[in-house]
Amino acid sequence: MKKLILFYLLAVMAITLVAQEDIANFNCTTIIVGKDASKTGSVLVGHNEDDGGTQFINYLKAEPEDHDINSLMRLMNGAEIKQASHTYGYSWFEMPGQNFADSFLNENGVLVTSNSCPSKETFGEIVDGGIGYYLRVLIAQRAESARHGVELAGKLISKVGYNASGRTYTIADKNEAWILAVVRGKHWVAQRVQDDHVLFLPNYYTIKNIDLDDKRNFLASHGLIEYAVKRGWYNSEEGEFNFREAYGNSRSASSMSNIGRMWVGVRSLELKEYDIEDDFPTTFKPTYKIGKQEIMEVLSDHYEGTHLDNSEGYKNGSPHDNEVMNICAAHQQISFIAELRGGMAPEIGCVIWTAPKRGCVNPYIPVYLGVTKYPEYLSLYSADEAALRHFDVDKTIYERDNDKAWWSFIEVAEYVDEHYGTRINKRTNIKNDLQSQFFIRFEEVDKEILDIWESDRKKAETIINNFTREVFDLALKSNSEYLK
Repeated sequence: MKKLILFYLLAVMAITLVAQEDIANFNCTTIIVGKDASKTGSVLVGHNEDDGGTQFINYLKAEPEDHDINSLMRLMNGAEIKQASHTYGYSWFEMPGQNFADSFLNENGVLVTSNSCPSKETFGEIVDGGIGYYLRVLIAQRAESARHGVELAGKLISKVGYNASGRTYTIADKNEAWILAVVRGKHWVAQRVQDDHVLFLPNYYTIKNIDLDDKRNFLASHGLIEYAVKRGWYNSEEGEFNFREAYGNSRSASSMSNIGRMWVGVRSLELKEYDIEDDFPTTFKPTYKIGKQEIMEVLSDHYEGTHLDNSEGYKNGSPHDNEVMNICAAHQQISFIAELRGGMAPEIGCVIWTAPKRGCVNPYIPVYLGVTKYPEYLSLYSADEAALRHFDVDKTIYERDNDKAWWSFIEVAEYVDEHYGTRINKRTNIKNDLQSQFFIRFEEVDKEILDIWESDRKKAETIINNFTREVFDLALKSNSEYLK
């Protein structure tokens, strides 16, 4: 009997661990639109950040810093690297306590965000604890361009090793976007998204065939293919090297939570019919120009109109309860679109349109990179304090009576979910009305600051700060009226 009970407990533990692994591995969706494929001629990056549990998003602005060139920077698990003589400032969407949830946009207009993409690697060479969370921080602090960010990351990984199973980082600027696929240990590969192409990224590696002689479009760690041969993951007699097949976790690649999102995302953006069993392209040339509105719609998708929608058009409850994880997921924490415009200073050219919690119920609110001070209700503390406390989380930050705006957006999402079918139409109308107001107001402010940026930067920064407060105030007022 004792053996039977022990077996039962072990089985329950195993099922629990598998469920936890599913939550950890199947999170985040990213869309990349090359500048020649976008309506505005700008690189666009859409991202849904999905993380389980109660979370909080800190909107922060970190200042540039000078450092002693002889000093060392200590990473989370003990590895040390040489400190840069100068680190750049950046906007930072911080999720306290999380290893792989933060997104950054630095003063050079370099964006970094990421998706979990489990690998099949169980060993990997790790030096002094390797690097994980701080990889994105260092890209934000040091990268002068997207390509430079990829090169920096590659050198760091090759030096100390990546200490998580696998991940794909999106690194983009006004000129181009890259995806950097990393594997536990010292192996990685990066692919440039062609200017007239679009990429949809769920939670498996999408990089397949690579041309290591094409340095403009591909970069990789030394011995990438040779290592796959050594581990028995690739045999050259069986055909061309495919990174996803060689290094990717087969369970992740076959998960319907990934396949479903890929199927809906690619066919929505390419406007081409695919079967759900098809082998989807890494990138594709869309049949139409894609703008922010199209990305918003895809990032808010719940498989409506497909066999994957268990809610049957919301008749059975909230679509966030779908058996197969949506693009707009139950555990989503923030959705954003980074609009990286060229031909102007990054402070005014780079704008992040951010929808707290979920974009299906909350509008995308424009935030210029040039904002120097976020409204106090968007942050728990300063960027300096956040850097010190990121992994030393005070649980009181999750108390809803702390007067932070975050909880207003959470309450809207929760309220709609309670009776999604009867509440979503009214909420959608409110959201769309706000979105239209933000688009119009943004164009007005954009023209105003463009006219004075070079002649009166201080005034332009004041306008940007006031505009940031204005749009968030408007969203919060609308939330309050809606929840009465």
